[in-house]
Amino acid sequence: MGSNMASSQASNLILGLAAVVAVSSTLASMVCLMWATRRRRNLPDHTPPVTIFKPLKGLDEELDENLRSFFQLDYPVYQLLFCVADPADPAIAVVQKLMHEFPAVDARMIVGCPSFGLNPKVESLAAMAPYRKHDVILISDSNVRARPSYLRETACYLAEPGVGLVTNLFVGVGQRQAGAVMENLQLNGYIAGGMAMASAMGVTCVVGKSMMIPVRVLDAIGGFAGVRNLLAEDQVIGVLVRKAGYSIRLSHHVIENVNRNRDFSWFLNRHSRWFKIRRRMALPAFVFEPLANLATIGLVWAFSGDSGLAWGGLLGLVGLGMARDVFQTRWLGGPTPKLRHLLYSPIKDVMLLPLWFDAVVNSRVQWRGHRFHVGRLTRLRSARATRDVRRRMRRVRRYRIQNGAPRVFTTRLRFWSEDLGKPGA
Repeated sequence: MGSNMASSQASNLILGLAAVVAVSSTLASMVCLMWATRRRRNLPDHTPPVTIFKPLKGLDEELDENLRSFFQLDYPVYQLLFCVADPADPAIAVVQKLMHEFPAVDARMIVGCPSFGLNPKVESLAAMAPYRKHDVILISDSNVRARPSYLRETACYLAEPGVGLVTNLFVGVGQRQAGAVMENLQLNGYIAGGMAMASAMGVTCVVGKSMMIPVRVLDAIGGFAGVRNLLAEDQVIGVLVRKAGYSIRLSHHVIENVNRNRDFSWFLNRHSRWFKIRRRMALPAFVFEPLANLATIGLVWAFSGDSGLAWGGLLGLVGLGMARDVFQTRWLGGPTPKLRHLLYSPIKDVMLLPLWFDAVVNSRVQWRGHRFHVGRLTRLRSARATRDVRRRMRRVRRYRIQNGAPRVFTTRLRFWSEDLGKPGA
């Protein structure tokens, strides 16, 4: 009986310490987020000409409004480049409509991507590169919506000596279905706080939704060719930028990430990939991630004993997680989450824990209709390759054999493109 009591006390002590770690890390990340997004004074008026790369595939949620926001940026000189791989992609009509609506904006549509690697996004970026007019590029995802001051409040950080890359925080908005609700709560809570804390600690954390980088820096790290077969091309670019001797800045400007009609499977599949990326790119942080899972620690603590303290701990930890998600969503500029949506906060935390364990033992991911194994630095290797992937790999090998295996393909490939901004397009 004495040994059982001692064991119970030891268990409660361990879980109590885990709860302390979870609370401390949560509060610390909230403080870091407030610091990272605080209003800055005396920012330099640095507005170098910028080319924006927008890889597209299909009709993302509210794509028209997302892209429209980039035609309305308050910035002296910028160029918009859009790219789709399929000439039948419905996104072409959306871009064409906006280009006719805003004829004064320098915009161009590239249709068709040459075989370049296993990462379709990088393939699109490489296809747009020959049409770039300016020496600073901004890589931006199609589900991003920007305010007019976006470019000004991001480019100004490049005025600091030694800065080689600027990235942005984002706030999830527009949720309707349960998967989108959980996605936005996760983005605005755990993900946003984690990005801010990583920035404060000098840890590389770059998300490809928004990456501004001078072309000379991109060339110094090998261009897009070095990341063409990686799942986490954005994070690896950040690592290479730091290794090249440049620093990375997290802009105080927050962009919107639209997630509206997403289901549970989409949410789980997306975060399964993200866990495996973090395992490969940030193993120490990945190992300690469960200690930041407030709801799970609270549940384990509550069911490990019958004390009122344990059940009170569960309520306290779940309440803190919900309060964090509300506060950070509002702080980032998003609308206050509805009460019924907040009930998903602890549910998503519990649902994410099995994905963490899966990432420990399983390297396979499902991405854009294909199965891959994720290796070191998130290098992709086809798993039971589909016919489309096998055909893509054969074309890449054939081209490399015929052209002496060049490091960068874009200078010697002919691109099939349409300039929809020209009269009569």
